[in-house]
Amino acid sequence: MGYGGLIVNVIFSPLTPEYVGWVKENLDPIFCDDTRGILALDEDTGKVLAVCVMDQWTVNSCQTHIAIKNPWAIRHGFMHEVASYIFEVSKRKKIFGLTPSNNKKAIKFNKHIGFREIGRLPEAYDDGVDYIVYQMDKEDCKFLPQTLEQEAA
Repeated sequence: MGYGGLIVNVIFSPLTPEYVGWVKENLDPIFCDDTRGILALDEDTGKVLAVCVMDQWTVNSCQTHIAIKNPWAIRHGFMHEVASYIFEVSKRKKIFGLTPSNNKKAIKFNKHIGFREIGRLPEAYDDGVDYIVYQMDKEDCKFLPQTLEQEAA
């Protein structure tokens, strides 16, 4: 069964202009010239299930912003799509992300998918709220095919 008792068929798409408004309302990234994104969509309704926006591209890395509206997307390969695009297609070695220290749900999600905390920016988000700096390295990413094969062996 899918989300809310419904069966959901997930498709993946690059971020297109028709979804930018949704992304701004639900994720609030600052769009830059190098901003790219991947959407997980309900194939039947076109509703957004999840999105990953990527920006601040360097030779070795990028920053990600992730919003999950329906966990069905995770169970059907969303993070595999994101990891494949960043690490294999775009040939980057690291992913970074910033999370407010009071966002417990995002912190739990980040740890669950394999990000590790590498530092904090004290009160960078708000008074009394740090930004936690997270990193995921290609060799540690559990969503790439070679990592999945190693786990199965």
